[in-house]
Amino acid sequence: MKKLKVFQAMIIIIFLLFLIFLIKPKNYTKEYNINKVSIIENFNKKDKSYYFNFKYKDITLDLLFNSSYKQHRTFIKDIKIIEDGDNFCLIPKGDTFNFYPLCYDNNKVTHFNNINDNLKEKLGSKYYPKDKKITTYKDIEIYNTDYNYYIWNYNGFYYLNSNKSKKIELFNKEKYNVNLIGSTTNYLVIPDYEKDYDFNTFYTIEFKTGKVKKYNLKNNIYFDSNILGYEKDKLYFIDTKENTMYEFNAKNGKLDKVKPKILSDGKWEKTTLKSLINKKKTFTYNTNYEYKLDDNNLYLNYKDKKIKTLITTNIKEIVKISDSNIFYIKEDSLYSFNPVIGERLLLKYFEWNFNYANIIYLN
Repeated sequence: MKKLKVFQAMIIIIFLLFLIFLIKPKNYTKEYNINKVSIIENFNKKDKSYYFNFKYKDITLDLLFNSSYKQHRTFIKDIKIIEDGDNFCLIPKGDTFNFYPLCYDNNKVTHFNNINDNLKEKLGSKYYPKDKKITTYKDIEIYNTDYNYYIWNYNGFYYLNSNKSKKIELFNKEKYNVNLIGSTTNYLVIPDYEKDYDFNTFYTIEFKTGKVKKYNLKNNIYFDSNILGYEKDKLYFIDTKENTMYEFNAKNGKLDKVKPKILSDGKWEKTTLKSLINKKKTFTYNTNYEYKLDDNNLYLNYKDKKIKTLITTNIKEIVKISDSNIFYIKEDSLYSFNPVIGERLLLKYFEWNFNYANIIYLN
């Protein structure tokens, strides 16, 4: 009887170990072919991502999804191919991921936003929904209310979201150059622009509520400062005139001097003030999506991958990057882009034809 119980226990342990082996995330690469398209499917445990590489007519295209590990393989079940001369789009089909068309047009790998009209017609209207204006506030045309928008109006902000639109007044005199406004995960941080050379007050605005708080600082900060970046609700900047690095907690208004350090892909590294100032370093955040602006053209390539996909053209300024989402200004309009859904018009404001630098903040 005792031997039977030991044997049963061993069977259970072996089964549990086998189960753990099956569900434990592990790197893998698999190659297969569908409809004359060569596919490489890869899971990266460190980056928590699935990467797909496609080769068709000697042209290589790719896409990536942030994702936890899944048990099965071969996520692509079919690929539809539409063509227009040498130009084409591949449309992967599968049940697990939101696959979208991958296109080659005008001798370059490009997002389906940019393909010629013949390919667009073959793809179908579902990929190109029309932008519809919802309302207008202070001459700002609003096409999307998924975000909390803060538009600098030279002495404060216009605050727009799905529930309300209002004006937040902070200062009596107008200020056109506001390079020292910073943001954290949940707050905007604004220096006292009533002052000319230095300041000892920060205003914070909570993104979701529009609630304003005023904090008097224990140090005077010169406007000749550089914002490095943020971690959660702490903003980091250097007063280059005083050669001092500061940490400002936007949640409670606490300001502290800190030793020189930089956040690089989510990890803190020691450095020097000279390096931070002379090399104009800023924080970098760990992401599998790398957006780059080159001669006003926006490109996407995935982490450690070489393929560059054209996203859009004629960009005036990048407003914000949040992992796979990017927000930017073209002409007088604010757009968002995500690889799955493409480009979407958010706001339109004639004033942005003339003044757009550090003007828009959103969450």
